[in-house]
Amino acid sequence: MEEDKSKAGKLGLVGLIALCISAMVGSGVFDLPKNMSMEAGVTAQFISWIITGIGIWFIAKMFVILSDVKPNLTAGLYKYAEVGFGPFSGFFTAWAYFICECAANAAYAVLVMSTLNYFFPGVFTGGNNWPAVIGASIITWLITALVLQGVKISSGIQKVATAFMLAVVFVFLATVLFHFNLHTFTANAAATRALPSLQDKPMGSIMHQVMNTMMVTLWLFGGIEGAVVMSGKAKDVRQVSKATIIGFIVCLVMFAAVGMLSLGVYSYGELTNMTSPSTAYILMNLWHSTLGRDVITVALLFAVFSSWISWIQMLAELPQHAAADEGSFPRAFAKISKKGVPAFSIIIATIVIEAVILIAHFDSSAYQMLLTIVGVMTIPPYLFSAMYLIKISKNKDSNDFAVNTKHSRKSALAIGILAFLYIIFMAYSAQIKYTFISFIFYAIGIPIYILARKQHGKKIFSKGEIIFAVIIVLVAIYGIFALIK
Repeated sequence: MEEDKSKAGKLGLVGLIALCISAMVGSGVFDLPKNMSMEAGVTAQFISWIITGIGIWFIAKMFVILSDVKPNLTAGLYKYAEVGFGPFSGFFTAWAYFICECAANAAYAVLVMSTLNYFFPGVFTGGNNWPAVIGASIITWLITALVLQGVKISSGIQKVATAFMLAVVFVFLATVLFHFNLHTFTANAAATRALPSLQDKPMGSIMHQVMNTMMVTLWLFGGIEGAVVMSGKAKDVRQVSKATIIGFIVCLVMFAAVGMLSLGVYSYGELTNMTSPSTAYILMNLWHSTLGRDVITVALLFAVFSSWISWIQMLAELPQHAAADEGSFPRAFAKISKKGVPAFSIIIATIVIEAVILIAHFDSSAYQMLLTIVGVMTIPPYLFSAMYLIKISKNKDSNDFAVNTKHSRKSALAIGILAFLYIIFMAYSAQIKYTFISFIFYAIGIPIYILARKQHGKKIFSKGEIIFAVIIVLVAIYGIFALIK
């Protein structure tokens, strides 16, 4: 009876899978044909999906091994950094995750209002005029109110929204598969020739095209750690690894199919010149009806709302654990409501989201740059997780792999190294300039960490952490110069 009570309101396998998928999908899948075709033709897109699939598999497998070997480390990313490399590293990870996902949620708000402009032409132009800001703010606080009702309620809505989104994607894939033409698919596969009749332009070498698509494909999988972050809310921690793998496979197949099959209906040049979201206009043309555009538009809204809920749940989880466990965040972040959610953490996150929505109104180009920079901030949490897996795999005195026979120490070490290398490649693809600029946000968090340590009566920095903090500040100063320049 007590066990049933403790599991009430927690996430089962389906809930964890829905969380993973919704966190990864967001709105990206609905404009994927255009976004990929702006960078590459058929051959290069095929290669980039293979590279991305292998690389993200290493990251997914990394999280699977860590969740199996260290099931007691709920909240995943923060705990891996904190246990492996100290409280300041834990804070660094949680802070990076918190800030970048606040900005991602603000992007969802702007996107929703921009999409609603389709139904109310001219009212929400650009998704960032004053009516849009007001509408985005109302929706943001309504979703916050929903998440504050507890995981059970928000997860139920999330499941429905995810199921609807997947159903629409299935309808889209069935439609393009029915109209698929092999000649269209192979006509200019290398994308090295100009074909004015198809609006194709030369895209450069295959390798050049592949590198250009990396930024599109790499960030599609942000959120793959969803089940790991929310493992503390899982009915059975052992289901976290299964949810991560299933979520990854579903999203990889879906993303690659949407991008590649569309090239069998329209050339990459035609897809490039389509209005966003491109899937809406593909369906509208193939169905010879505006109904296709309407269906995709509604599905996009469902996908965004589902992903929005996921990210608010996840971004509030890490600061709550950081505050409650080791005093890396101020005490207020540790407060749990009667509904079992970190209410203060969620409200603070919503305030930050609100601030970014306002920034978007006053300077939309600066807002886009901000999103690029904070996107880079997902890299440190992944990097610390990879380093932690490498660390425990090399420790032969540890009993972690003796207890867990599903993974050998050698295979875990190999996965950790391969994941680490791929994450470094992600940083390289994101441009080193933006990596430097992202350190400005890391430096802003240092005073919050100092306040938290004082509140909990704990030593602020060890010698190694002082060096780490100084490096962050120095790189942040360089980042300010890079920003100004």
